[in-house]
Formats: sequence, structure tokens, C-alpha cells
Amino acid sequence: MRSVLRALAVTLAIIGGPAFAANPFEPAITVNDSVITHYDIDQRIKLLEALGATGDVRKLAVQQLTEDRVKLQAARELQIELPEGAIEAGLGEFAASRGVQVEDVLRVLEGRGIDRQTMDDFVESGLYWREVVAARFRARATPSEADLDAALAFNATNPTEMITLAEIALPFAERGEPETQALADDLYRRISRGASFAAVAQEYSRSETAPNGGVLPAMPASRLPPAFRTQVLLLSPGQATRPIPIPGGLALIKVVSINQVRPDPRQAADADDPEAREAIRQQLFTERITSFGQGYLQELLGDALIVER
Repeated sequence: MRSVLRALAVTLAIIGGPAFAANPFEPAITVNDSVITHYDIDQRIKLLEALGATGDVRKLAVQQLTEDRVKLQAARELQIELPEGAIEAGLGEFAASRGVQVEDVLRVLEGRGIDRQTMDDFVESGLYWREVVAARFRARATPSEADLDAALAFNATNPTEMITLAEIALPFAERGEPETQALADDLYRRISRGASFAAVAQEYSRSETAPNGGVLPAMPASRLPPAFRTQVLLLSPGQATRPIPIPGGLALIKVVSINQVRPDPRQAADADDPEAREAIRQQLFTERITSFGQGYLQELLGDALIVER
């Protein structure tokens, strides 16, 4: 129903001319035959902020929405269809990857004024793109046994990037969800203006790391939790994410340091160990198919007719 209302609003905006200039459903951008409205952009901004995005969030929202349109168009050209219930399952996967329940995600959406359709669209484009990339590049992305041998040998002799993070954990149970969101946003603004992350963590964080300024043990950058991997990898040491959902609350994450650590030969994986080979197989496949997908996406964007209204 929300999709129907949105489509109707877009149609009225198109035929209404200047009288509908203030209509949030007026087209802002067209990507080939698909419309991105001002409402779409505003909603994606809110979603990105809820996920902890930093920097020029509006620019990122426009970029993502433009990419989403060409992803859906690519799926349509390949006649890919999602099975019934795929979006609900995708939302569950999204929540699980962040260590939360679907109900937690929905509460954050409601608290921040984000339309459920906005979240569904976000999940849907990702699911379609996964199918597109797999259909086109699965065979090329699958590593050979020789590839696995080379990767294991490389890992045994080359440094690992280790990242140290700090956290401020704010549970909903202490203040309630709206107040926690407001506090998290306020703390992010304070930190962005120069407040000490460690001091804020000691005062407000309810994690066991609070006494030492929220600092967590160092970990390989490749093993960052999916809940904030994307946001964190875009940061430099000293920078912090916006508030992001965690089980039962919100958190701010700061990059403390990034270092290269030489591997310990005594802990090198056995090249014949089935678990080690399967782990590196998955890693290589993911890296390759992601790279192929990014290249293909840039190709599609280069061929698209993108018009700002």
C-alpha cells in the first residue's frame, strides 16, 4: 500500500507542475526510467544516520539510491525474481548480521521516523544485486586449489592489519528508546566538536570497558563485526561513528589505532587443514565476487542516463 501511495504521489507531482514544487514526492533524480524522489533521499539519509554513517550523508544517500536503481534494472534485465518472503528473510539476515533482532531494527526505524518501505527497499536492492552478481560472476570468483595454497602461504608470511576500537554502549533499558537516541546523538555531536571519547565513555557507557575509556582488545580488521564494519573501515584513527544499533541499545565506535602485526609462524594455518582451506576459500570468493560486482556496478552507472531535476 505504501508503494502504491508513493507511486501516486510521484505521478501527481509530475503532472501537477509548479504547484507541486514543495511536494516531497516530486522527482529529484531519474536513473534511466526510474525516479528518485526528495522523500526517498530524506528517508535514506535518516536510515544511514541510524546505521552510523558519517561525512556527507546526503551525498552518500543519493549515491546509494542511484546505485540501487541500476541494480534493480540489472536484475530486471536478467529476469531475476525474488521468492515470496525473501525481503522478510533479508531483513532477518540484516538484523542478525548486526547482532540484533528484527524487532530491534523496527523499533529504531519507528523512533527515527523511517518508513518501513524505506528499509524494505534497502534490503530488496541488496538481495537482487546478490543474485545478479552471482549469476554473472560465480564461476570466475570461485578459487582453485592452487589459489588456496597461495593464499595460505601468503597469510603465513605477511603482516596482519590489527585495529583497536573503543565503544560507548547505551542500553535502551536505562532511559527508554527515544531518550537514548537523543542522548546518543548529543554525545556524537560533543565528540565531533572535540570532547574526549574516553571521558564520555567513562561517564555514559554501560559496557564493562567503560572504566578504561571504552577501549576494546585489538582484533584483525578483517574480523570486524558486520554491524559496523563498513562505517569503521572508512574512518581514520581518532574518528568515531554516528550512533549505531546494537542488541538492546545504541553504540558509538571510535577507531583508536591501526597497526601491522607480523604473523607468528607457530600459529600458521596448516595448508592441509580442511577448516583453514574452507575459511580461505570463503574469504577469497567473497573478495573476488565483491570486486567483480563493484566493477560491474561502475560499468552500469557509466552507461546509465542520470538526470537531476
